[in-house]
Formats: sequence, C-alpha cells, structure tokens
Amino acid sequence: MTETDTFVHFLVESGALKFGNFVTKSGRETPYFINTGEFRTGASLSKLAEFYAAAFMKHFDGKAQNLYGPAYKGIPLCAATAMKLSDVYAKNLTFTYNRKEVKDHGEGGSLVGYKYAEKTNVVIIEDVITAGTSVNETMQALSQIENANVIGLLISVDRKEKLENGKSALQTVQDEYGIEAHSIVNINDIIAFLENEENRKAVGAPEGILDRVYAYREKWGAV
Repeated sequence: MTETDTFVHFLVESGALKFGNFVTKSGRETPYFINTGEFRTGASLSKLAEFYAAAFMKHFDGKAQNLYGPAYKGIPLCAATAMKLSDVYAKNLTFTYNRKEVKDHGEGGSLVGYKYAEKTNVVIIEDVITAGTSVNETMQALSQIENANVIGLLISVDRKEKLENGKSALQTVQDEYGIEAHSIVNINDIIAFLENEENRKAVGAPEGILDRVYAYREKWGAV
C-alpha cells in the first residue's frame, strides 16, 4: 500500500470514513462521510496523531512553534499531535485550544494552554474541511489575539468540493488568508484507494461505490 492508501484504510478500519448514503451539512447527498469523532480509543487516536505529526514535519517543520485546536474536535487532535511531535521527532511545540464559552472565573478568557506571550507562528489542526466555515471562524478569532501569527492549516481529509467561487475550501483559505493549507489525503486519494479491487475487498466497500464517488466528484469537485 502507498502512504495515502494506508491512511485511507486506517480511516475506514477506525469507522471514521464510511461509504453509503449521507447528507453533508451543506445539504449535498454524498456517498461517503468522514467523522474523526469516531476515533475514541487511545490506540486509534495515537495512530491518527502519528499521521498528523508526519504531515506537520513534511509541511511545517521549522516554521511553527504552536498548534491550535478549535473546539471541539480540534482539541484532542492538537494535543495528541503535539505529543507525537515530541515523542517521535523531538519537537517540543506548545499547543492551545479554545473554549466555546468564555470563562469568567479562575484564569478567565477563552484560551487554554499556551497564551501567546510572544509572537508565535501557529498551525491550526482541524479534522475535515468542506465549506471552510469553521476555519473562517478560527481565523477571525485568532486575528484578534496579539502575537498569534497563523501560518498554516493541517487537516485529515480535503473533500475538494467547489464553493460558489469554483475553488475548494482549502484553496480558498490559502488565497484569502495567505497561509499554507494541507491535508493528509483528499478525495482523489480516496478514489485511488477504491480503484484497487483488493483495497475495496479489504474494507468491505459496498458494490458500485466507486462509480458513485466518481459521479459525486464530477458534480461537486473543485476545478
């Protein structure tokens, strides 16, 4: 298996990538669905963090000092990735996450973890991007924090679906905010995985799923 095939297989095996009939938040009927909330054991989260850490090293090594995890799914992702970067690569980055509700007692505020005491290059750790709504909210929030300099975004899966501008959300984020945005895999990698009959058998992919994913990409795929 290729590196991307290994990750796709891991997603399916963990229940995070499912094939069938689903409806996205935007109302589109889709033959596949990704939910990193399915990573609910120490072993699966540890393995997922290995992939995130490897992707960080590939794209951001030496460029950033902090990982930011938007509540809620980004919280365990950024913490686990920071741990893997330390354990596997001896990279001791800080990490930060936010509260949905601002705390008015104790230390107060909306941030937990590193509080950006000095200018710090930040990489946002998210799960999946479709429309980019949550990323826009995160960028707006971090723009209000002195010393938080966002340089990148790292996600698990890029669905590469077109927005109204014809571009994908990941490309739009890059263009609008001038940051690097990378995914561990994207829909083309998932299709490449499904094109291998042995892979389809290995994960028990439903009959006809490849044609359905082809059709979905043809209809909604970004340029």
